[in-house]
Amino acid sequence: MAAQLSKKKSVEVASAILDMDQHWSTLFGELELNDLNYSDLFIQMWLKREQPLRKTSLYEFMPGISRRTAVKYVQELIDRGLLEEADAEEDRRVRFVSLSAEVEERLERFLRYSYERFHKLS
Repeated sequence: MAAQLSKKKSVEVASAILDMDQHWSTLFGELELNDLNYSDLFIQMWLKREQPLRKTSLYEFMPGISRRTAVKYVQELIDRGLLEEADAEEDRRVRFVSLSAEVEERLERFLRYSYERFHKLS
């Protein structure tokens, strides 16, 4: 059976989560990417950054919204240059997508902040 957190520790964890969400808004708000579904997408893409990511596989990275909305979000990010799209050499019907340098840099700042914030809980 898992040990329960003390009330104090629970409050600290909840505060850290809210701080993390606020920091996301600080880093990505000016890009109009406050919606945490973008966080899901970018973090999943960052975790899988060493492998080619098919455009159609990205929609699964946003489970909190419908597939139709995910398709719209991904295409808007590509159109704005926040995601980079390339043809597959072996099959022109396949499109690969990666994080832009700007998004990757902001995301890594977010991950550093989150690590430091949660590390303080130890």
